Amino acid sequence: MAASLAGTGVRMLALCPGFTRTEFHARSGDNTAGIPGALWLDAERVVRDCLQDLARGKTISIPGKRWQAVVGVGKLLPPPVLRTLTGKLAARRNRT
Repeated sequence: MAASLAGTGVRMLALCPGFTRTEFHARSGDNTAGIPGALWLDAERVVRDCLQDLARGKTISIPGKRWQAVVGVGKLLPPPVLRTLTGKLAARRNRT
């Protein structure tokens, strides 16, 4: 059961950044060479967009128009098709 934060002064936001250029993937042993460059965002952009969404009172932040489009299309696809596509993308991110 979710607790209400109303009246506490605490705000919550879920950040869904997509692929972000940081040391995370290298440290986790991911080989990201197969992920298209167009899917990557810079960390500064992710932070800026996330803070703007927080200021707007949003509870979910999806930085970048391309990732917003990916999520939007994903909501329209039948679950088996979405699982197949995400599985193929995840397979391109093999651990080294």
